[in-house]
Amino acid sequence: MSPSFDNLAEDHGSESEEELDFSDLRENYDVRMEEGLDTFVVIDGLPKVPQESKQKLVKFLMKKLNSVGKTKEDAIFMPLDDKNMSEGFAFVEYATPQQAIEATKKLHGTPLDKKHTLAVNKLTDIERYGREGRVDDEYHPPELEDFQEKEHLRWWLGDPNGRDQVVMHRGDSVGIFWNKKKDSPENIIDRLQWTEMFVQWSPLGTYLATMHARGVQLWGGPNWQRVHRIPHPVCNLIDFSPGEKYLTTWSFKPIEVAEDDPVLSMDEDGKNYIIWDVATGKPLRSFQTHDLPGPTEDENGQPVKKKIPWPAFKWSADEKYVARMLDGQSISIYELPKMVLLDKTSIKIEGIRDFEWSPATPQREGVKSYEQLFCFWTPEIGSNPAKVGLMSIPSKEIVRTRNLFSVIDAKLHWQSQASYVCVKVDRHSSKSKKSLATNLEIFRVREKGVPVEVVDAIKDTVINFAWEPKGDRFVLITAAEAPLVPTAVPPKTSVSFFCPEKTKGATVGNYKHIRTVDRKNSNTIYWSPKGRFVVVATLLSQQSSDLDFWDMDYEGEKPEAEKDLTANLQHMNTADHYGVTEIEWDPTGRYVASSASVWKHAMENGYHLYDFKGELLREEHIDKFKQFAWRPRPATLLSRDEQKQIRKNLREYSKDFDEQDRIDEDKERGAVVEERRRLLSEWLAWREQEMRDVADERRSLG
Repeated sequence: MSPSFDNLAEDHGSESEEELDFSDLRENYDVRMEEGLDTFVVIDGLPKVPQESKQKLVKFLMKKLNSVGKTKEDAIFMPLDDKNMSEGFAFVEYATPQQAIEATKKLHGTPLDKKHTLAVNKLTDIERYGREGRVDDEYHPPELEDFQEKEHLRWWLGDPNGRDQVVMHRGDSVGIFWNKKKDSPENIIDRLQWTEMFVQWSPLGTYLATMHARGVQLWGGPNWQRVHRIPHPVCNLIDFSPGEKYLTTWSFKPIEVAEDDPVLSMDEDGKNYIIWDVATGKPLRSFQTHDLPGPTEDENGQPVKKKIPWPAFKWSADEKYVARMLDGQSISIYELPKMVLLDKTSIKIEGIRDFEWSPATPQREGVKSYEQLFCFWTPEIGSNPAKVGLMSIPSKEIVRTRNLFSVIDAKLHWQSQASYVCVKVDRHSSKSKKSLATNLEIFRVREKGVPVEVVDAIKDTVINFAWEPKGDRFVLITAAEAPLVPTAVPPKTSVSFFCPEKTKGATVGNYKHIRTVDRKNSNTIYWSPKGRFVVVATLLSQQSSDLDFWDMDYEGEKPEAEKDLTANLQHMNTADHYGVTEIEWDPTGRYVASSASVWKHAMENGYHLYDFKGELLREEHIDKFKQFAWRPRPATLLSRDEQKQIRKNLREYSKDFDEQDRIDEDKERGAVVEERRRLLSEWLAWREQEMRDVADERRSLG
């Protein structure tokens, strides 16, 4: 009998659909909406085109989209309105969620053409920002707040007496003061617990940064209100860009970002560095700390403490680029403010040890196009010699190289106007390799072909070097036998002064040695920010605490042997400050402050104030004194001709200043005399009253 539906036997062993277990199938094949949406981005800011031009726009857009990931034309949905015109936005699906995230980072804010700029966001952000009633279903136009005038952040520059400000951190208190020469500083504001670690001025003096567990706070204005908040938790170090537009923050502990953090996103989670836009207080990009080279444990199996290179991110002079080095491998240069990698790739430099941007926009002879320069050096690798190079950015062209041999170490020193870069090269001075010797390789950046002058008349090891700001002279400190490792008693040092010889015309002559001062303990050099005057000092030493004040353009008689040199060296004074740990010139070059911080020296904490000649104006011993920092000033707005005219008439101006000083001194003397008169009057009145009381008592006693 053939089978039919009418006589099929009952299958009592089968189960109903409700009784079947589909959990394994659901696990493998169910659509996870969140994961699917993670690959989508929404692109706004597109031009509105008719339907017949839509395909052309999609193909044009594909070039941008595929630069950061992989997508296809059929993965781009561009809706049309009732008039068959595109609505100015599109939904795009990428191959992976990581590619979608990369698109939001690198394409957001980039121009599509001259009239249109892309706005790229993840599709899942709609849910993120729309939950918990953050976005109303009904549109309401924003309410515009009334204009409120803000405080002028550079108000202190208008002081009629041209005084400078200083911040002092002592104990748990931080105070801002006006400097008053020989008199005690005038307090402007004093706050307890204003910072939890240290304070730091921004490079132009606009902001005072204070450090807290929840981040960095920037203060300014006459009332010292909080201007910006940088929420990098447990931040340890900060570094401003030269023009104060950007800020780098670093924490030893990786950042932990909460899900509802209003500023930080999950992109910052686990990172150590963040580059911030100061004006908006928003992060531009975050990074992890590189693994530091060298062994992680010593011979006894104890962990080795490694010093973090700081700053890890270095700024170009015009703030258009910031760069980071991966030791021994490469330099990554990022374009600001987008923080995208220049040409989408790092610059491979095998063995690279260090690099430095030019501190000013270079002006090379014959080069008319825009460029920034950085100098780098690499050690000897195999049979290849050590190398110093100059690279031009953005072209990445190496404009000058120099090979070096038997190099132990090198240090790069740019002159402040990018006219020169000096490479201090250390080599073994003997076959035993127990001591070092140094020579200087000076690259003349502004001259045609960037010639290199070698100063090799230095027999000892250079332990410190400093260019004159806005000048072409330098000072260096040498040690006869500088040990490779620190010793209990530091070796005796010598201080040497160099300058170019005179030449006809505008060219700069070859460098000549002026003078050397032997048998010193000096280890640091501090030039006046205006040049000419320099302090050579001994810091953090138990044997000496001298501060030597020198004038490189002494107006007295010049020695016959130095007639052909562009300097007239004169020692002005020697001061002594026991336990000195820091020295800092004020931004005008009129005063020098030396301080002894409790962070580095436990006894006799406080500060000394000197004029530029080394005359002691005042000293203050302050318990638990931590920091003394002058407030920086921005560059002058006067032209060179106006500055030249002021210098020409300086003697006339000085008469007015001297007269004002006499008036101030007379006022202060008058106040002192008046106070003394008041005290004398009170004492005479008391004495007269006592005499009356005694007379009355005698009469009462008969």
